[in-house]
Amino acid sequence: MKISDEQLTLINLYKNAKFSEKLKIYARIIFNFNQIKKHLDNYIPESGSVFDYGCGYGIFSNYIKIKNPKLKVVGFDISTTRINEAKRSSEKTDVEFTNTFEDFELDNLKLVLLIDVLLFLKHIEKIELLKKIYNSLETGGIIFIKDTLKSESFRFKYTKFEEKLKLKLKVYGDDVKPELNYMTPSEFVEILTTIGFEIIDIIPENHFVYPGIFIIAQK
Repeated sequence: MKISDEQLTLINLYKNAKFSEKLKIYARIIFNFNQIKKHLDNYIPESGSVFDYGCGYGIFSNYIKIKNPKLKVVGFDISTTRINEAKRSSEKTDVEFTNTFEDFELDNLKLVLLIDVLLFLKHIEKIELLKKIYNSLETGGIIFIKDTLKSESFRFKYTKFEEKLKLKLKVYGDDVKPELNYMTPSEFVEILTTIGFEIIDIIPENHFVYPGIFIIAQK
């Protein structure tokens, strides 16, 4: 597997991360980055503000800032461990990272990322968050969602089992709630359109054994 210059740049940002976290970061950059990047690149704005909710180690927050240094990029994650590594990585990118949602005001956003995070929220929490995001986006602003594709397939059942195990082992940190709440594409569409979003694209995608779905919507 050939590693791109963009992946090498990101890997270099985390060279001082704790060894136990570095392995997880490098694995995500090597095995998951390109799968997401190929869809995300189409929606990176030329100017304005970007918010990465559930940013984890800040890989895509940093990537967007590197791609377009003119953007203001803010990343939030509930995991103290992950956000600390994100803050360390941002010394070269100047992305703002926080694990306190109330630390900043969301306003006139051009792009919001929700990458592998909605599955950890209860149904009502998803709705409340998506409403807040809708109100914080400027007209024409984009919400970029990647989540696990809920289905009856073996891939989904395996993924659910693996995620439960990761939560039990606290792979995502001590602060993440130990529950999973997946949705079907039609459930995503219903919530988003009821709030007021216009669906731009829905892209089911299998990556190795994981059934993923990308949903892009616009205010």
